[in-house]
Amino acid sequence: MSKILPNLPIENLTVDSDYLGIIDKGEIIKTFLETNIEEFSQVKMFSLYGEWGSGKSTLMKYLQKELNGSFNTFFFEAWEFESDSNLSLSLLEFLTTESQDSTNKALGEIVEIAGKLFKGFSKSMRITFPGLSIDGSKIIETLEEAPVETFLQLKKKFKTEFVRWEDLITKGKNPKYNIVFIDDLDRCEPENVLNLLSALKLFFTYGEKTIFFCGVDKKAINEAVRTKYGKVVKANEYLEKIFDISFTMPEHENLLKLVSVYFEDKDVSNRVSIFLKDLDFTNPRRVKKMFNKFYILRNIRKSSKKGNYIGLMPDFYFEGSGNYLETILTLYFIILHEFFPSKYRDLFDFKKKEANFYKAFQGSNIETQRVQISQRINKNIIQQPFYTILDDTPDRNFEHYSLALLPCDADSLTSSSFKKDQFHTFKVKKKEIEYRFVLHLYNNNVFDIKNGFSECTLIGLKKMVRNII
Repeated sequence: MSKILPNLPIENLTVDSDYLGIIDKGEIIKTFLETNIEEFSQVKMFSLYGEWGSGKSTLMKYLQKELNGSFNTFFFEAWEFESDSNLSLSLLEFLTTESQDSTNKALGEIVEIAGKLFKGFSKSMRITFPGLSIDGSKIIETLEEAPVETFLQLKKKFKTEFVRWEDLITKGKNPKYNIVFIDDLDRCEPENVLNLLSALKLFFTYGEKTIFFCGVDKKAINEAVRTKYGKVVKANEYLEKIFDISFTMPEHENLLKLVSVYFEDKDVSNRVSIFLKDLDFTNPRRVKKMFNKFYILRNIRKSSKKGNYIGLMPDFYFEGSGNYLETILTLYFIILHEFFPSKYRDLFDFKKKEANFYKAFQGSNIETQRVQISQRINKNIIQQPFYTILDDTPDRNFEHYSLALLPCDADSLTSSSFKKDQFHTFKVKKKEIEYRFVLHLYNNNVFDIKNGFSECTLIGLKKMVRNII
């Protein structure tokens, strides 16, 4: 198996390629949908909540494959139609085009009616809770010619034609219900997202044989609602009004199966999985991107043509050997470089760190204690080879490395906060990734190892990550 994992959805998910427990979740949703078909004349809008990169597309692709036979399935990737002037009309054209072979009939009339109905839709929308509402007169006003049909007439025609399409696609031996998966909404412009969701709720649910299953990033919807309506409408209220039933992507706290792709040793895989959880770095797409970069470094290390990078490589786990500290330092630096560039840039800004530590200092004899803090900050530690750890005690090494790696935004500390037995007195304003990393070092006794360290340095590792990846 290749160790380079794509960030694209997995088209044919299997037990072997299911690194995130998606199949288990998919089977639950599949069973629910197949055993409640008789309810879908009333319940038609479903959502799958999950953040960007959490695997929503893979799960929906799996459901499309598994439900094919029980439903007529359609998969609308909204982002591919983002350049169209109206996503609602694009969806309808997609459905009629995809079902043409099954119906063997031209369905131009419904598209023509929808063109009139949806043309002024975005201008006519207003949100009035507890329900959604539209101003039909504004739709008619946007037509280029004098209206020959009222808004109510257009709605009635659309309903008639949509039901006719449903009857055509579900006749004979075809499945009696349709399911439309809508993906990539979080990649679309906020207003387009809201217009499509509102159109689904207000028009596409006229039928009795079609349900819609949307992958939704709540953060993206929250931003879209705030952009269009300010504080008048809350995102959760909007989503509750749009969707009848919602599902949530499984939590990815345990990444052991994904991590095991890169580390053959079970103990190493388990420790690295815990490490990522401790960092709160568990988004599957980001984790795969991080490991793909790590795999590049492993290939360079394996190559006989390392060039100028010889001597810089840390002793991360590779082909059955290595040490944990240098492994997680490498992964951590990749994470900062790829996803937290400002933190990566400020990583060894001792001047900034010292100034902020001074401000956060608590205690008596402040000036004297500040001098002691300054003396404790060993700026040379980042230039010392990792193997020099052998020359000191684990607690002393924790003190050196914590000072180099801790964030600048300390909230309170004393001159003893950097000692391992007093680390709990170091307080931060927000427990961001730098603090969580040092906390992982503190909790996992990574400095107790007494062999296998390389000649690489912290500053050398930082430069290597920057230069290579």
